[in-house]
Amino acid sequence: MDVQNFSNKYTVRRLVTSDTEPILRLNLSNPTYYKYCPPEITRPVIRHDMIVVPPHKSKDDKYYVGFFDGDKLIAMMDLIMKYPDDITAWIGLFMVDADYQGKGIGSGIFQDVMNALKNDGIKQIELTYAKGNEQGKNFLLKHDFFEVGDEVEEPEYTAVIMGRLI
Repeated sequence: MDVQNFSNKYTVRRLVTSDTEPILRLNLSNPTYYKYCPPEITRPVIRHDMIVVPPHKSKDDKYYVGFFDGDKLIAMMDLIMKYPDDITAWIGLFMVDADYQGKGIGSGIFQDVMNALKNDGIKQIELTYAKGNEQGKNFLLKHDFFEVGDEVEEPEYTAVIMGRLI
């Protein structure tokens, strides 16, 4: 899949180790996320997130991408294709820089990503939000996600699984 298909407005590319500092800045602009979904973001956590994949998936299935307005990283997404099954894409993280929130930018990116996934044969998206994070939950509800009824107890929070058809 060509990651540039993930946006009609922004430059999209896979993020690499040299992007660690902009990724860290973007993540630190969202303290509410880490209030509900520890641990605190660090450079080693970012580098680990760049490469970690679920069992039976390869790095070819992972799209750890950034959305750029010029040279500025304004959003990022960690997406696994065909996980947990062949018709589903799993979004491990979608985050927009705080300075770009509340302007429809995240919604626009999200819609572009869903269109690209649909064109690539994906039928549904699944993801989680950290229980208690109403900002994250409300964003997902706004985009027609629904709770699938499963919660996963993580060491420091409860992850609520949500999904939607595309």
